[in-house]
Amino acid sequence: MVLACLFSPSTRAQFPPLPADEPRIETLLFHPTGQPLSPPVIPLSQELGLLEIRFDDLSGDYTPWEITIVHCDRHWTPSDLHPSEYLQGFYTTPMEEDEASFGTKVDFTHHSVRLPNDDLSWTLSGNYLLQVLDPDAPETPVAVRRFVVFEDLCRVEAQAGEPSDIALRRSHQEVHFSVFEEGYNLSDPYDRLEATVVPNWRWDRAISGKDPRFVKGNEIDYRRTGHVFEGGNTYRFADLKGLEFLALGVASLQESDDHWHFYLDTDVRRTYDTFAGGDDIHGAMVTHNDRLEPYTGSDYVWVHWSLDTRHPLVGRDVYIVGAFTQNQCLPHFRMQYNAGRGLYTLQHKLKQGYYNYHYVVKDPKDAAGEPGTLFDLEGSHNRTDNLYSLFVHYADWDGYDRVVGFAQWESNP
Repeated sequence: MVLACLFSPSTRAQFPPLPADEPRIETLLFHPTGQPLSPPVIPLSQELGLLEIRFDDLSGDYTPWEITIVHCDRHWTPSDLHPSEYLQGFYTTPMEEDEASFGTKVDFTHHSVRLPNDDLSWTLSGNYLLQVLDPDAPETPVAVRRFVVFEDLCRVEAQAGEPSDIALRRSHQEVHFSVFEEGYNLSDPYDRLEATVVPNWRWDRAISGKDPRFVKGNEIDYRRTGHVFEGGNTYRFADLKGLEFLALGVASLQESDDHWHFYLDTDVRRTYDTFAGGDDIHGAMVTHNDRLEPYTGSDYVWVHWSLDTRHPLVGRDVYIVGAFTQNQCLPHFRMQYNAGRGLYTLQHKLKQGYYNYHYVVKDPKDAAGEPGTLFDLEGSHNRTDNLYSLFVHYADWDGYDRVVGFAQWESNP
């Protein structure tokens, strides 16, 4: 029997935003081991993948940082499970390695660990929050990140194409997909199954909770069910790797007694420009320099952005968004309009490396977790290459939201 549902407009999932990192924690890198550009998603089997966590402590004091993880439901709310039900070993693990910076103007201690390890591992799939803890104040994490552990219990076929709405076909992308039951019983999919689609690891833009279009045999069809996304534009980049030569996009490089300063070329709005294509790393960031070991030899530099919008955006705020802002609009990455220069400007300290970013516009009245819009300054194109992650959650009979399927692909590689 075929069950149909009416098409409903695209609605965002409204997952809770992550808190900003404490100032002493900088450049938190979190990805599968050996895959620095990939989002933190791994299979349940430890033999098939580990996660790597790295960050710098700029406080000048040594802290024996610890890591813990919290199992969540499909909506990123901590689940009702006790840690003993999803963790094996201890409930926390110390950072395995720490090393002082070398040859840098800014002193820091670099910390790293891989998970799961002998001290801490997980036994269930699902959404997880990784928390960095100060053992002297463990009740308040100093940094929080999302990651997902999945199982291959169903098959997912997915692609991005043109939206059903003709008016959106040049500016938006719609994700069409089907979930196929294979070996694991997906009974009552309308109530127990939920698919979530995330563009470029921006959970503030994720779409979730749509009903399937129909169920027929072992296929659960989600084609043309409203997973429609602003296509956006190719990410801009900041190349901060070299201190001896000006990289593309750097207007000038200045040295002071305690810092280097990178003045980037003034960016311009791309709202109505023809799509120019180009490669990017889907908003990610990489630590690197041209001379020394990347993690302890890369210095912290001041980065100076400027954006020419031709006129101020009255009643709206402009944010810089990328992996270095936790892929969300953070207050300390909100730009200020400099009337004397006629530009939006921002300066912020970043570690040497390569960064992707977008300019995002928000209404000041919007809640902290609202994603804003890309169109106002970046434009929006159906041909943009976005990295989509699709998670299939199922309310397992054991009392938790199990991730039974996963797919990840580029929309226009």
